[in-house]
Amino acid sequence: FKLEQEEYAREEISWKTIEFNDNQPCLDLIAKKPLGILHILDDESHFPKATDQSFLDKLFQQHSNNVCFEKPKTRKPQFAIRHYTGRSEERV
Repeated sequence: FKLEQEEYAREEISWKTIEFNDNQPCLDLIAKKPLGILHILDDESHFPKATDQSFLDKLFQQHSNNVCFEKPKTRKPQFAIRHYTGRSEERV
C-alpha cells in the first residue's frame, strides 16, 4: 500500500488515503537478504550437518534484539513472530 500511495501522489491521482499499519519490519525479519528467516533457512539447508537446533541458534543469534522476533521462554524448538495481527508461534 505504501508504495502505491506514494506513486498516486507523484502522479497527482485523486484518491482517498488508506490508513494501515506498516508491517515492513516484520517483512524484513522474514524475507530480507541476507539475514531474514527464510534466507537463514535456505543457507542451513545447504549444510549436511545442519540441524533444527543449529537453525534456531542462528535465528536467536541474528534476531534476538528484533522487536518482531521472540525467543521461547522454554527449550521448545520454536520461535514467535510478532506482527500487526498479533503473535504467531512457529515450530521447527
